[in-house]
Amino acid sequence: MDDQLDIDEDRVVGLHYRLMNGFGELIDGSQGDLPLVYMHNTNALLPSLERELTGHRAGDALEVTIYPEDGYGYPDESLVQQWPIEAVRERLPKDMPLIIGQRLKAQGSDDDSKLVTVTAINEDTVEMDANHPLAGQVLHFEISVVLVREPSDKEREQGFASAANPLV
Repeated sequence: MDDQLDIDEDRVVGLHYRLMNGFGELIDGSQGDLPLVYMHNTNALLPSLERELTGHRAGDALEVTIYPEDGYGYPDESLVQQWPIEAVRERLPKDMPLIIGQRLKAQGSDDDSKLVTVTAINEDTVEMDANHPLAGQVLHFEISVVLVREPSDKEREQGFASAANPLV
């Protein structure tokens, strides 16, 4: 019976979660929504979180604390840069406002696109931070495992849980 399977390599897992920062402030969660469904050990979650989930079963509840070195690392000041405000506005749709906290896709010098967060808007410049928004934070997860099953042949081939009927 699938609900007796342990979370292990390539198994499809469904879980409800609450994510709080080190101060106990809610950052994200699935309560009231569908559970998060993913294929285990396919880099869908933080590797440190997947390690903690390995071996659990449907019906298990656990709390996991992840420190920055095992999460999104510590902020790198070299990833915070000032850009001329006009250069930024030229790349945005004309009707799109520029707002602190906004996430934008930026093209790097190596032709690699990166997500950046607008952290300050000055008269002539915009400060943008390419660090992950959770860099430097202690992450505390409260997790309830609701599903562990074998992947379908299609899921196994594509390497991720299917969006169509992910719970069955």
